[in-house]
Amino acid sequence: MTETPKNKVLNQNIGKSSPAHVVDVYAGRPAQGHSGNLTGNRRILKDSSAEIFNYMQNWKLYQDRGCVVISNIFNLRLELTGVRFPDRLSGLVNELKTLCDKMAEVVKNLKIKLKNLIAVSVLEKSNATPLFISWTAGHFCKVTEGLVEAYQKELKLHQSLLLRIADCTDPNVLLFYLSCWTYQPYLDHSIEKQLHCMIKETRHV
Repeated sequence: MTETPKNKVLNQNIGKSSPAHVVDVYAGRPAQGHSGNLTGNRRILKDSSAEIFNYMQNWKLYQDRGCVVISNIFNLRLELTGVRFPDRLSGLVNELKTLCDKMAEVVKNLKIKLKNLIAVSVLEKSNATPLFISWTAGHFCKVTEGLVEAYQKELKLHQSLLLRIADCTDPNVLLFYLSCWTYQPYLDHSIEKQLHCMIKETRHV
């Protein structure tokens, strides 16, 4: 590897994603062909979609904060090249661990929502009529399953990076870990697209 330039301090905004937005579970327009407050399975699907969207926004906040923490670890390693365990390192690693724990909670909540959607899909199995615009209950399940699978893989990557970052003393390698954390290879643009399609389908936007 090439030598890391001295005094190369990382910008605190590195790796930040687009701003997170929150969807009001109780907001939005009624389902197509229905007026007033929704009930039953439509209500479950609408509320679950908003909650899934908001879980993803929480993940985005933890992800962005993690980029800042890893950047701070990188800068600390540059500042104290001869010290294996600087005093400030423990606090930064602990914060990164807390962020990973919060990400794990997001995945746990996603799995719970998926179980709820599967239950609705079973009840609606004989109903081929879309509950909102064009999606059946089964399609809500299919999309959510894809989200859960992608975020599970990304969580495992983040947890693996956490262990490596804690012991890494090479700034060049830390830059590689920061890149892995930042670009989230298992969360491509299709994930974001499907998420927004779900919110549009349930007429939250």
